[in-house]
Amino acid sequence: MMSYYNGDGNGYEDWGALNSDDRSVQNDSFLEMENVMQQIKEKWDFMMNEDFNPVPLALELLDGSSLGKDYGVFRQMNSNLNKALQYIVDDYYQGFNSSIGTFGGVIHNIGDSQERVREMKAQLKVCKESLLSKRSDLLQLWFRSQQYKEMIRILDQIEEFKETPEKLEVLLREKHFLTASIMLLDAIKTLGKKEMVGVGALSDLRRYLKAQQSSLHELLIEELHNHLYLKNSYCDSRWVKYTRDQKSLPSSLMEWNSGKETRKVSYVSSKNKKNLQVNTAITVSTPLSPKSPKPFSTINLNDEDERITENTDINPETDSFYYMEILMESLATLGKLPQALETITQRIPIELYQLVDKTIAEVEERNADICSQKSKKDDIIDIFALDSPEDDPQMEILRDLLWTTYSKLDAVLQGHRFILDIVERISKVRNYFFLIFSKSQKIRVYPFVEIWKPVQSEVRTLLRDYITEDERESASENNPEASFQDMIKDKRARDSSKQLFRFGDSVPNTELDKNYERDVSKVLKESLPEVFTKVPDERQLSVFVVDRFANTNITAGHRLVVKPDAFNVSVLFKPTLAFLDKVKTIIPPSAQHSSADFTTFLDDFVFNVFLPQIGDKIFELFRQATNGSDAFQEDPNYKTYSTLPVVKSASSLMMIIESLCAMLHTMTSHKEEYSKMVISLLTRYYVRCFEQYQAIVSKNKGEADVKDDANNQGISAIWVQQDQLSEVLGQYPYLADDNARNRSRRKTLCVKETTVEMNFKKNREISTGQLITEYKKLTALATLYHSLKWFVAKIWELRGKDSKPKPISSKMDDGSLAKLNRRWSLLGGVNLNAHAYAKENEKKKEEEEEKESSLPLTGEMANRFDALLATFQQLAEQSLFTLRVELRCHTLHYIDKAMREGNYHLAYEAYEPDPFVLTLNTDMVKYDESVVSHLPAKEHKFVFEGLDSLMEHVLVSNAIYIRNLNRNGVMKMTRNILALQQNLKNIVEVPEEISLERARIYYEMFNMGPVNMLNQIREQGQQESSLFLFEEYKTMLEIMYKIDPTEDQSVPTPRTENPSSNRRLYNENLLELNELMIDYI
Repeated sequence: MMSYYNGDGNGYEDWGALNSDDRSVQNDSFLEMENVMQQIKEKWDFMMNEDFNPVPLALELLDGSSLGKDYGVFRQMNSNLNKALQYIVDDYYQGFNSSIGTFGGVIHNIGDSQERVREMKAQLKVCKESLLSKRSDLLQLWFRSQQYKEMIRILDQIEEFKETPEKLEVLLREKHFLTASIMLLDAIKTLGKKEMVGVGALSDLRRYLKAQQSSLHELLIEELHNHLYLKNSYCDSRWVKYTRDQKSLPSSLMEWNSGKETRKVSYVSSKNKKNLQVNTAITVSTPLSPKSPKPFSTINLNDEDERITENTDINPETDSFYYMEILMESLATLGKLPQALETITQRIPIELYQLVDKTIAEVEERNADICSQKSKKDDIIDIFALDSPEDDPQMEILRDLLWTTYSKLDAVLQGHRFILDIVERISKVRNYFFLIFSKSQKIRVYPFVEIWKPVQSEVRTLLRDYITEDERESASENNPEASFQDMIKDKRARDSSKQLFRFGDSVPNTELDKNYERDVSKVLKESLPEVFTKVPDERQLSVFVVDRFANTNITAGHRLVVKPDAFNVSVLFKPTLAFLDKVKTIIPPSAQHSSADFTTFLDDFVFNVFLPQIGDKIFELFRQATNGSDAFQEDPNYKTYSTLPVVKSASSLMMIIESLCAMLHTMTSHKEEYSKMVISLLTRYYVRCFEQYQAIVSKNKGEADVKDDANNQGISAIWVQQDQLSEVLGQYPYLADDNARNRSRRKTLCVKETTVEMNFKKNREISTGQLITEYKKLTALATLYHSLKWFVAKIWELRGKDSKPKPISSKMDDGSLAKLNRRWSLLGGVNLNAHAYAKENEKKKEEEEEKESSLPLTGEMANRFDALLATFQQLAEQSLFTLRVELRCHTLHYIDKAMREGNYHLAYEAYEPDPFVLTLNTDMVKYDESVVSHLPAKEHKFVFEGLDSLMEHVLVSNAIYIRNLNRNGVMKMTRNILALQQNLKNIVEVPEEISLERARIYYEMFNMGPVNMLNQIREQGQQESSLFLFEEYKTMLEIMYKIDPTEDQSVPTPRTENPSSNRRLYNENLLELNELMIDYI
């Protein structure tokens, strides 16, 4: 086995692995070569260079020293290379041999081809010489052949004409009218040629085809009307029946892109897009109809060379728009397009009336089980609901009628718009117009207003029939003779826009109707044969009569499915406005003004009929809601919308306003009138709430003082109206967050409030007549506060996100409103939903959003609305502030009584507090019971917050009214303080914050004596002395020495102690106290 040097100087590798006998037959011989070449690149790469010199290598191989190359390794590498080459030759020698043979065959074929080309050139030269030679007999043969061909062609045409009637009938039966029209027209033209006129056998066929042309024209007209007015079942995909809770009309099957220079009509092919084969690009877009999922095919109206061809392999009626275009092309092919357009214009009113009548019949059939049911509107469950309940079956029938009718009318208008655009395209086809029509005959396209006016008339009739009740009917029901006499006596001009009577209201007479229809139909058929040819239902023709000389175009009324009512407007206007929005996308730009009359009718009706009626009802309901004896009583059903009681008037008025807002969204063009109505209601309700507040805070007649007769309000209401106190109270809501900084600031505000209230009180005693002693009034005041807060929060929700106030300068600018709103929101949250109904309200959240009961405001109206809400907020805050100040006045009154009239010079130890203190504790407990269940937690805390600070201040400051005090009296005073402190702790949420320790320390100083008190001040320094002021220490010295500061010192007064001695000691201690306090100031 051979080996070679591996290049690292350590040994040789075994080459046997390269040529092992185990090598597979499938191995590529090139693998051996690649291995050898890899070894050469690694060890002998210098030999592969182009400038390699073999002489130095030979010398190195001959050198046997360590500096030379190993000659044995070189020979081994050479041997391996030869073997690899041999493997390649052994594997591919057969291919080499076959390629040599193939190469020889290719050379032979090339030579053969060259020889054939030379022969072909020679033959071409011979043909050229033959063609250049002239022969007269060939010309005669050619003329003969042409005559025979023409004869064969005529015979073939005659043979085809024999099959034309059968083919024509098949095409007409399968409704491939365009192909039939082209075939018929070509056959008639061919039969009219000179060579065909002389063939007598074709005369019967010529008469047959002429008759078929007239019949085809009439058939095309009827088929076109069947699809225009949705009479065919294949048109059901163009309109949609009403579905419950429907909010909008279905998306259009067509859309138009209008511009100044170009205009395109796009339609959705519902089932057979391949039906229409046009030379135009296909624009792929999202389908607009759930029943038409195919993309749009665009017809370019400016392409004058564009023509369509019909696909005869499918039923053309499955695609209604495609079918109508085929019909129009067929009419144009027959040259009957102008007559067809005139017939369409004449039949529009009749067809629309029949369409609405048929829809009414369908609706009645679908709702036959509920047509006889009594409307829920007759059984008024809630007197404050303006419109019918959503689940009223009668209103559901009306919705079904309107949405279904408008869906059909929308489809009809789309069809007419499509027809107009197709006619415009046909009229622009190059040379096509002149080939069919003469120069004197032009296509007069009927304007879109001719379609819109009858549609508008039908819509106006529906609204009139279901909104306004016939005055004649209501009058004649009560006294028919009197109403007729009044009509005769009335000398005023009759309103010509109103119908005096309708034939539809008369008693039906079958025989008379038949005779009338027969005579009228006969006359009309004779005068207008095109209109009354093949009409499927002739009985309906006499129902509609157009009076072209009348000053108004009013359609004869249809039979009613529900009772007319002005408050049906919420049901009528939603589909009507949706329909008008759809019409705007269909009417051509040149005909946009045609909808102005209909819009004017809506505006006139709303301003002259609907708004006055709804206004009278609303304000009557407002009077019932706010003037009743229980208007400001607790609503027994308040738990359905609030966790705390709300007055009946607030909840009732909220229902009225929500109904107004819901109706507003059905009449978006009259938002201003609805907004004014809502603001008027809010203004009146504010007056009623303010009157209720005045009634609550007013004094009782038996308790009013003679001196205060000029002001009949209680003292708390008077104080709250003072700016000094209202400014302090108004700062509390900004400190609602419970943190150390806010607690410190609230305590500071409590001290400031106490100072202001003591300045109001001065040294006067608050009488019982100045207080609110009836606890039901306190409950009413708390309920009024929460009701106002709940009411404003609900109204603010209705205000709408799009409401934008207009910047104006007024007494209450936007900054003030924002500040007041912020203070309102911080004062405490309003829980609008009861916990028991939280889950249910979450489920109804989406339904409430869809209801869209909001009140969007803009400009001046938004500012008025915000200012009005601010007044409600101010009244609510005033009510809450009155509750707080009233409790503090009660505290001042009873502590004053306890200090002024109480006995604190006792010969025995007192085991009970003063009776006035006990009365105050009882009063606070009842006060809390009266308001705790009617106020939110934060507001309840606000009412009692800082009351301990006021008690401390009054207990200390009222010490001037105690002249005789001993140790037993101090013990009684301590019991008073502890009783008040404990009672207050039982009421408030955080008892740890209640402390009257300062008052207790003050009265316990009496037991220390004057000297010890002064020594304590001196020893303890400023820390203890800061608890009390100089005047408070002075008062304690006066109590200790029994000095009356009000008595005249020049007049001697008998005392048990030596007066002069007490006065002298008092003056000395007072002087020392003054020096001590000056040091600490």
